[in-house]
Amino acid sequence: MGRSRLADTVRRARAELEACIEREELAYGPDYYLDVARMAGEGPAPDPCLERFNELVAAVRAYREDGGAMGDLDLGVHARAVRAVLEGEPPA
Repeated sequence: MGRSRLADTVRRARAELEACIEREELAYGPDYYLDVARMAGEGPAPDPCLERFNELVAAVRAYREDGGAMGDLDLGVHARAVRAVLEGEPPA
């Protein structure tokens, strides 16, 4: 897959994550993340958008493996979280 197609995959994954977060915020209010963190402390309460986030991380990983630089991608507010996951992985 070409790098531009991989970049498109990253853009789609980001859009899907942001749509999921927007749905959750509409349903639970602007404190959605605080509620998820609180519920996780009380017992198993997975973040309903975690799968979308993992898809974004996988798309960024594929882009990087193809020689692209993460800095070339517009990850918005998700950049720090994606970077933290990828930097925490052992080198390939």
